Amino acid sequence: MAAFIAQHRVLIIAAAAVFVLLLIALLTLILGLKRGRKMDLPAFEPEKPGSGDQLPNAPMRIQKAKLAIGDAASPWTQGVYERHSPEDKINHLLPAFAFDEAGNVHRSQDAELVKGADITSTTRHCDTASGLAVHGAYATLLLWHSGDPGYAVMALKVMSHAHMAPEQKELIRFLFQDVAGQSMRAQEVPGLTRWGNPVFRAAVQLYVSRHIQPSEWEKLEKILPPAFSRLYELELAQKLPLRTVYKRAAESVVFAEGLYRLNLAAIAQYKNGRRWLRVLNSDKAPRIRQWIKTLPCRREDEALLHIANPEIYDKEDLSVELQHSITAILDATDTRNWLFHHGKKPSLIFRLHYFKYFCLFERHNEAVRCFATLAAFRRDRASRLYYARALFACGMHHEAWAEMSALLSDYPRDASVMNEAAIYAHKLGRHDEAADIFAMARGMYPDDATLAYNEAIFTEQYSKVQIQEKWSAVQKMTAPPVVE
Repeated sequence: MAAFIAQHRVLIIAAAAVFVLLLIALLTLILGLKRGRKMDLPAFEPEKPGSGDQLPNAPMRIQKAKLAIGDAASPWTQGVYERHSPEDKINHLLPAFAFDEAGNVHRSQDAELVKGADITSTTRHCDTASGLAVHGAYATLLLWHSGDPGYAVMALKVMSHAHMAPEQKELIRFLFQDVAGQSMRAQEVPGLTRWGNPVFRAAVQLYVSRHIQPSEWEKLEKILPPAFSRLYELELAQKLPLRTVYKRAAESVVFAEGLYRLNLAAIAQYKNGRRWLRVLNSDKAPRIRQWIKTLPCRREDEALLHIANPEIYDKEDLSVELQHSITAILDATDTRNWLFHHGKKPSLIFRLHYFKYFCLFERHNEAVRCFATLAAFRRDRASRLYYARALFACGMHHEAWAEMSALLSDYPRDASVMNEAAIYAHKLGRHDEAADIFAMARGMYPDDATLAYNEAIFTEQYSKVQIQEKWSAVQKMTAPPVVE
């Protein structure tokens, strides 16, 4: 025996070490399972399903589970997860969802989906961190569909758990965002697209897609629940082809709202003055003016959006606070670098509104230089009017009059152009031309208060000039000849 032990001593030591390690692992497993604390959930009492839009009045307490075996990722815990993962059951329980005008999520709730499920046993599996990571999302959906107020507690616990599978954690955070108190859009949660429930998948497609073709909507409409049709219609009103949206907006309040939102998004992104004026001239004018008042002014694009407002004609049209904010933001962008030193230019739409900013804030040299960079926008009527003013303010009177003459030729019936051209003609001493322009404008726009006021001032000043000229002529005629 001694000889046998001496001959196989290494193997015996190795076997003993393996036995000790196995014994330690077994003891650790038993101790870890004993350390898990049970979650304080209310007894399960099935209730009638509600609308799913209001939370049950339950205290939202979270009982944190102690860390136990399975908290750290390992091949063993991964294997356990794959064997016990309830993903197929989660897919079955996924509700359809929709968003209302205020951005609140609505969900379809159905108690029939959880009939026969052992909810009490499932929630008991969630009394440890590892159990919660595997069964938490499934338990949350079971509790919610059954109408049990404990789902709020479970949802908060799932959303705060560090070791949850990311796709399950994101799913619960999204579906029960009102519990978490953090709004989420479907576009912000890429993991939603991995779930296979047909109704849920159709809702995700509707809210994630940037554009929806009518043929696509015909397929989705057959799958989605009719209870949310009004909410889905609001989403469609922002994603169907524009021609369809405009056509249906005339007969549908929902599509009219969708068109308004599309216009707001386009205004914020492209700062298009024509579209802005179109909304201002519609029945949505009070709403867009209120929207303008709530616009922040913290970044370059937000400052330029305030400048782009077509109702801003002079610097004084902006509040004093906005004037200071816009100046501080835009002056920090080093505009002289791209204006005068061949630096990288901002986008064309940004340059257009920088030009208006220079004009409004009387930075005329920069305005004249910026106008040269506007490419196609140099043909814009409003830009040309501002350009003529900048030229005149810089002392380039002949260039300013040439621009105004060209504008008058291009827009012979435009009240603003005629008004400005008459003023410039008067300032340059071309009084007869100014009188002709004012007379023509008065014939076209007899009720225009601005034209009437400016013509009255011109007439008064021109009369003084005429009296002075006539008096000078009389003095020359009556003055005695000088004999040398």
